[in-house]
Amino acid sequence: MSDFYHSIIGAAEKGALVLTANKRLARHLMAAFDQQMQGNGLQVWPTPQIISFEGWLHRCLAELGQGWRLLEGFRARRLWERLIEADSVGSERELLQVSATAREALKAHQLSVAYDAEPVFSQLTEDQQVFSRWQQKYQDECRRHNWLDRAELPAVVFQAMVNGQLPLPQSLLLVGFDQQAPELDALTCLVKEQGGKVVQPQQAMKEGAVIGRYAAIDPQHEVLAAARWARKLLEQGATSIGVVVPDLQKRRKEVERVFRSQIDPAAVLGLQEQESRFSLSLGSPLAEQGPVHAALQILAVGYRLTIEQVSFLLRTPYLGGSRSEADKRALFDTRLRSFRQQQIGLKNLADLAAKDERAEKAAAIFSKLQQDVENSERLLPGEWAGYFAQQLQSVGWPGERSLSSSEYQMVSVWQEKLLPEFAALDPVSQPLDRMQALALLRRLAGEIEFQLEAPTGPVQVVGLLESAGLEFDHLWLMSLSEEIFPAAARPNPFLPVGVQVEKGMPHASAERELQFARNVLQRLQGASRDMVISYPLRGGDCDLRPSPLILDFPLRQPELAERQDLLSRQQQEKLQLQQIFDRQGPPLAGGTGSGGTAILRDQALCPFRAFAHFRLQASGFDSPQPGIDPITRGNLVHKALELFWREIGSQQALLEMNEQRCDQSLQQQIDAALAEYFARQAAPPAALLDIEKSRLLGLLKEWIAAVEFKRLPFTVTEMEQEHFEQIGPLQIKTIVDRVDQLVDGRKVIIDYKTGWVKSDSLLAERLLEPQLPIYATADRQSRADAVAFAQVRRGDCKLVGVAGEGDMLPKVSGVADSKQAQQLEIEDWSQLLVHWRTQLEQLATDYVAGEATVSPVDVETACAFCDLRGLCRIGEADLIDSSEEGAS
Repeated sequence: MSDFYHSIIGAAEKGALVLTANKRLARHLMAAFDQQMQGNGLQVWPTPQIISFEGWLHRCLAELGQGWRLLEGFRARRLWERLIEADSVGSERELLQVSATAREALKAHQLSVAYDAEPVFSQLTEDQQVFSRWQQKYQDECRRHNWLDRAELPAVVFQAMVNGQLPLPQSLLLVGFDQQAPELDALTCLVKEQGGKVVQPQQAMKEGAVIGRYAAIDPQHEVLAAARWARKLLEQGATSIGVVVPDLQKRRKEVERVFRSQIDPAAVLGLQEQESRFSLSLGSPLAEQGPVHAALQILAVGYRLTIEQVSFLLRTPYLGGSRSEADKRALFDTRLRSFRQQQIGLKNLADLAAKDERAEKAAAIFSKLQQDVENSERLLPGEWAGYFAQQLQSVGWPGERSLSSSEYQMVSVWQEKLLPEFAALDPVSQPLDRMQALALLRRLAGEIEFQLEAPTGPVQVVGLLESAGLEFDHLWLMSLSEEIFPAAARPNPFLPVGVQVEKGMPHASAERELQFARNVLQRLQGASRDMVISYPLRGGDCDLRPSPLILDFPLRQPELAERQDLLSRQQQEKLQLQQIFDRQGPPLAGGTGSGGTAILRDQALCPFRAFAHFRLQASGFDSPQPGIDPITRGNLVHKALELFWREIGSQQALLEMNEQRCDQSLQQQIDAALAEYFARQAAPPAALLDIEKSRLLGLLKEWIAAVEFKRLPFTVTEMEQEHFEQIGPLQIKTIVDRVDQLVDGRKVIIDYKTGWVKSDSLLAERLLEPQLPIYATADRQSRADAVAFAQVRRGDCKLVGVAGEGDMLPKVSGVADSKQAQQLEIEDWSQLLVHWRTQLEQLATDYVAGEATVSPVDVETACAFCDLRGLCRIGEADLIDSSEEGAS
């Protein structure tokens, strides 16, 4: 233990009052004191007076016992917000960011009180005069309600000591204060005037200390280097390592992620929850913690929910029935997504859940949430706190499974800190509606810091202020570029800059920031015998330079451990993976099966795809898109064209119609198609429907003009007709969009497509579009003489297919003229039908036999939009191939 700590502990043992700059230092010194007492062989000892200055002020106020009601923190800022909002009503200077303005105004108020600043009103700017008016109203409110403003607390405590109402410390130590605030000066003077002793111990540079500076490539490499340095020391047995990050508040997530990956990689995979080897001085917002985030999401449910909100409610483990109905809720989630709606009404959701017998508890929860949404009361925060607690309890929050230790702590902070603090806003709030109350609760949850209660690890990552008074065997001070250290001056906009500089207020001037930076650097030089000071050479697109305060330190290359990224380590070590090539699933029972044409299409694209989709019933989630999604648009085109041709029946009837009559007919069928489709699900807004009607009308008019008018005369003989065809061991259900008969009796099968159609899709090595060949090769008295995809696409409407003879369809080649057919050595239509039949039967046979090889026809065609990539893990093929090459 250093002389610095020995002097503090010795004074505390003799009964001195030790006031620290923050709670962290107080806990650290208390632990050091207890360790020293145990080392002295004691089993029982008096509790020392080691406490943060802020905690000491609160304790004194409680001992004073005069019924003071302290106004501080979020409550004080809430009052400022109310006063500012009321002041700006009807004003030409309407504020857009009341919360941010109130935060700065409260800081200005605290500074003006602490530094006894009373600027001349006539010398104030317009904004500063407005602040002066706000401040007067704030102080009037405090007097009217007998509230003690936090800025006035030190004066009240010190006066009580002068009056003999509180004991005055005779021996006082001030530890970890980088700057002497006026309230500390006042306390120091008071103690000395009464004959007491005040000591402010300083951390002196250790004898033989090694300090050097290190230049990192950029801020990201700097954090990584610090983490690797810390891990190297841990490997060497070090137990006291500190890393100081001046801008830790902004970079907390990045720093935590990097240090966790380097020092506790098992935690990245969720293999451990506590006993981490490093700790951060800053916690994360309570609102981001699992059960609390879920609670806020549950309370935020409104009349309409996005599919993401619904999915969250069905998947979260923090609702009643989440474990017992997990599988059922997942299936219900999948069913809802199949509707392809971005939003769903809460009442509709409750009705759907009630009809789904598999998720009874979820249905009850949605019904309860619907009742809560209808609450239109205006209540004070305290009443809303009770209401929200009851609402969460009624839906089974925080879930039916046992909570982990960390989750239990999060729920406890919600119940014992967040809700009571929210309820305590009653005196400074007006009645709120449900959404206003929830917004306020969410704000408060975002400002309460949650930190897991766990033993401090050997590596401590702390901010600049949190490092005050701490000592380590090894210390890394990072981010000391000239842009950050010393910091730029940031005077408060609501106080005159001249007054701030004259009084020496924090952040008032560059000189003030420079002196503060020197104090901190001097203090940290005494915090360790082994110290690395680092800075980045680049930040974004700019070159950076080191702080001028560290240029006298020699350059140093710290010893770093190897990078610990799990994937990089796996690749570098070339782990010998056990490879199991399982290309064969079990054959279908009885050697036969049935299904739709999609089975054979998937089998052709990739055998595993067919096996997963139709044997395993595996599929990815539908992702609803804004507006009307492409699948729905395609279905509407199909339906409108079906209704149109049912009405007119032939090309002759089409030619006899004038343009106006044709447009009227198309519009009628479009309206009918939309009405029929959206009778089964919620319709989009009327404006969006009007846009879709216009789009459909333009598209169908283009299709008719570009293709239907230019064809040989035909009659539509069949539409959307269902057939069952036997393809080898499979019975395939087909639905043909349309069959046309020419005047000479030849038949054409047409399948509508609203996407791009490849010209060789029917004559490729693998038959990727089997539905038309299935129908064409059916054993009927009259087979088709041509097949074609109708590409109904704006700007590129055409027929894509193949015909027995070249004159049947515009721009569709006959078999004899097709280059693809010639490459397959197919000379006429009958040979093509045999070729198709052979391909179809082989696909059916492979599927029934259980053929499940991950063998896509090509990545662009089969994998680009496949929903099974995570299941087949085709992305690992390159890694396996490279490991095989390395092994050979």
